[in-house]
Amino acid sequence: MTEHATERPPLLNAQAVREALAGYALADDAIEAERQAALATMTTEEAMAVWRDLMRGFNERPQLQQGLDRLDLWQVEGLLAIRRALDLMAETLKTRANEAP
Repeated sequence: MTEHATERPPLLNAQAVREALAGYALADDAIEAERQAALATMTTEEAMAVWRDLMRGFNERPQLQQGLDRLDLWQVEGLLAIRRALDLMAETLKTRANEAP
């Protein structure tokens, strides 16, 4: 008979997760503000020139396009991992709330 591990994996630290998410939100806000400031100084022609240059580089390298399915799968796997972590955190918080006096 095969023995299976019966120990539960360690629970996520809810405070650490909240702090990490808050940090990500702050970083996202700063990056977005920088992006908007850079775009605000560009003319439509400059923005279109940047876009065309990016697309030209992409289209000149068909080997880059071959891995897009793999990239999509990797992104979906990442999103699922985040979802599982958030579900675990929610379940843990719900359990703790029910156990509170």
